[in-house]
Amino acid sequence: MNELETAILDCNSRYYHLDSLQAMENAGRSVADEIEQRFGQGHDIGIYCGLGNNGGDGFVAARFLSLHNRVTVYLIGYPRDIQSDIARKNWNILTHSSVTQHTIRDSASLGESTYDIIVDALLGTGISGELREPFKTVVERLNRSPGKKIAIDIPTGYGTSTQFAADSTISMHYPKTDSCITVTIGIPPKFESLIGPGDVQFLHHRRKDSHKGDNGKILIVGGSHIYHGAPIYAGLAASLLVDLVFISCPASVAPIIKEATPDFIVDTLSGDVLNPADVPQIMRRAQYCDAVCIGPGMGTEKETVQACKTLCSSLKIPIIIDADGLKALTDALDLLHEGMILTPHLHEFTSLFGEMSVDKAAASHGCIIVKKGVCDEVSDGNITKYNHTGNAGMTTGGSGDVLAGLITGFAATNDLFQASCGAVFVNGWAGDFCDEEYGPYFTSSDIIQALQRTLVWCDTF
Repeated sequence: MNELETAILDCNSRYYHLDSLQAMENAGRSVADEIEQRFGQGHDIGIYCGLGNNGGDGFVAARFLSLHNRVTVYLIGYPRDIQSDIARKNWNILTHSSVTQHTIRDSASLGESTYDIIVDALLGTGISGELREPFKTVVERLNRSPGKKIAIDIPTGYGTSTQFAADSTISMHYPKTDSCITVTIGIPPKFESLIGPGDVQFLHHRRKDSHKGDNGKILIVGGSHIYHGAPIYAGLAASLLVDLVFISCPASVAPIIKEATPDFIVDTLSGDVLNPADVPQIMRRAQYCDAVCIGPGMGTEKETVQACKTLCSSLKIPIIIDADGLKALTDALDLLHEGMILTPHLHEFTSLFGEMSVDKAAASHGCIIVKKGVCDEVSDGNITKYNHTGNAGMTTGGSGDVLAGLITGFAATNDLFQASCGAVFVNGWAGDFCDEEYGPYFTSSDIIQALQRTLVWCDTF
């Protein structure tokens, strides 16, 4: 797993009730046990810690190592700046132990290290690019030491010109580098397949210096004189995530969609239903977009089905196929490809793929499948993840359109599999907020209203 997957798993583990303090305790103890198993006891050990949770792992390791060794901990920075409550708690525990504590405010106050064993708990995962001061000088001085060098989780500066020269790396839960030692911190393996707020928290966020369009432009193709609400729901959900939402819809429904909100740019197509003559106009609009959703409220007329197939074979951007778009492809699975996300519920899935499992269907057709149900399944054929948010109230009409809009919005600026995972969690969690407030008596408009609250909750979990 890469650093992003590590951060997602850490966040999701907290969501699934694995206490962060317990996980840090397990990590630190496992590091201490591994060091003593390799090198024995009675050593002088220097542990160099940063202000994050990697430093917290170092504080815990120091506590256990101090039972049979002489341990000194160096904190690079001020104790008041330790970034998490659990790391700060473990630093404070050391003040009443046999561990010697020093704070290093700048590289000038750090001498040469003469310890038998040096432990790097400075930065851990989630840090990229060349090291900044004082960490650069700290690592350079530690590398000059003759002592054995151990890195916790990943060597500080890994892959850069100033990398901690670890003799051994002890990684948590799964390997982070080649030839590392992997220890358990109590995360059940099943957690890796569960979707949680971490799958949302680490998706693309608007940068402070971004401009209109930098955060995604999406196109929704759908709507009909009967189902005018579907593209509106999808567009409203997507509009929270991207800068611009375009909707290409038949002339019969365009006035209704225009009146629904000023947040959309509506392209009026030629006829009362989507037809092949509309394809060139849709393709021209799609040239300026990052993802397209085809199907919400589109209808299943013969000419509409043909237009849908033509679009699926011609578009070169990520395509999300929902609702009537899925019906259009029932006899055209050869059009499925890597850049597509399909969003069937159980009956739609069975119509498309029969009794195949989700992972086999995705692998066979090279696409991502989001199978909606009591437990949502998301698969790209290699990885399958499961989402447990949502409730019975979400059988209300339009909730699937909201999900399609969320997937499309996230897909405009993110990896398509991760966009799908994040979207199903947000959609279901928004529904759970509604259920908490209204019981099962809510509509998809209520889900839309709960999305902002849900997204903020995920960001701050």
